[in-house]
Amino acid sequence: MLERLFEIIEPRNRYLVDLGAGDGIAGSSSRNLILNHGWQGLLVEAEAGRARQLAATYEASEQATTLHALIDPGDLEILLGAHGVPQDPDLLIVGLKANDWYVWRGIRDFRPRVVQIQYNAAFTPPQTMVIEYHPLNFWDGAMYFGASIQSLYNLGKRKGYELVYANTSGTNLFFVDARLFDRFGIRDNSPLLLYRPSRALPQIPPTRIRDWIGPGGGPLPPQSPQLFVENVRIPRAYVFDDLEKGGGS
Repeated sequence: MLERLFEIIEPRNRYLVDLGAGDGIAGSSSRNLILNHGWQGLLVEAEAGRARQLAATYEASEQATTLHALIDPGDLEILLGAHGVPQDPDLLIVGLKANDWYVWRGIRDFRPRVVQIQYNAAFTPPQTMVIEYHPLNFWDGAMYFGASIQSLYNLGKRKGYELVYANTSGTNLFFVDARLFDRFGIRDNSPLLLYRPSRALPQIPPTRIRDWIGPGGGPLPPQSPQLFVENVRIPRAYVFDDLEKGGGS
């Protein structure tokens, strides 16, 4: 999909930022561009073991800079600037399965032309959903992660991006700068049309939200009400309001 996108939108600097890059091999969206198409990039991974593997993957490469760092929306742009990321990279990949929505919202001074971001396909459009922010949010394999396609679509619109594709596995969305959208000839890019389910997740229409989520926004059993990181307990809470319009926190 990325190869096709960059046939339609010719890259300018062939530079990418991959947030949540993993080990750089398994499930990597940046590896093909770096190894086979001459791209450069900053690849960031927060989990220590995967970050070590990522560094080893690109140890001999001059094309990629790898970094072990917590990906926090508050200081992300400082991190990008400190590592020489151009203000207009061709591609931003956000694959955290956690605070993805908040991270993209926090990028203001950098303007990628294409954004690939993971979404939570359990929450079908037009349902908005963003997990409540906590700096240590992570994915434990359950339904609690990220944001719905509708919430990411709404955020993209406000940031000047248009949705062009949702992959068939129900994991990633692809946005382009709105100034480039006409090149795709897409007449209707609504989430209702482009949404794809995930085999690994239930499909929860807005009419069935309360079958899964309690009155306080937390998950009903058998989901655990908390995540655990060493001695830190993180309450799981789903936010269903549009955060940019004053709802939720």
